[in-house]
Amino acid sequence: MLIDHANCEKKAASTALTLLFRYIEKADLQYNLSRLAREELRHFEQVAALMKKRGIAYRPVSAALYAQRLHKHMRTSEPHKLVDTLIVGAFIEARSCERFFRLAPHLDEELGQFYRSLLKSEARHYQGYLKMARDYAGEPIDERVAYFAEVERDAILTPDKEFRFHSGAAAG
Repeated sequence: MLIDHANCEKKAASTALTLLFRYIEKADLQYNLSRLAREELRHFEQVAALMKKRGIAYRPVSAALYAQRLHKHMRTSEPHKLVDTLIVGAFIEARSCERFFRLAPHLDEELGQFYRSLLKSEARHYQGYLKMARDYAGEPIDERVAYFAEVERDAILTPDKEFRFHSGAAAG
């Protein structure tokens, strides 16, 4: 779980940086994404430190199907691509927040406390992504958010063969 969590934090930072480079003309987006990338990398460092303390070596893991299931429903033309990317980012951050909340009581004290400490920032990331999506949409996004809520629901309910932080139900 910690290895996958570390990987998710790196991917979150990478996503923010990719958007930072792709949309250089959007000053507010630049500022928000650079802050987000730094915070995600800080979380990666914190997870890596916990892993080191526990004697867990970092190694590559295959990507979870969860994000792939969301990404395949994103539109490809602008500005819709940016808006969908930000909405998907919001869902991923919200799901992280939910997973930290649900896992924390079942973990040892140190890890449970760490996951509880991440709740505020994950909620802030979720809200930040949604705000950016609204700011750049030029139109209401409620329908699109509802659409991705259904896609995300299906992603969570679809069984996965491998456990990942954001994986759906375990495959029988």
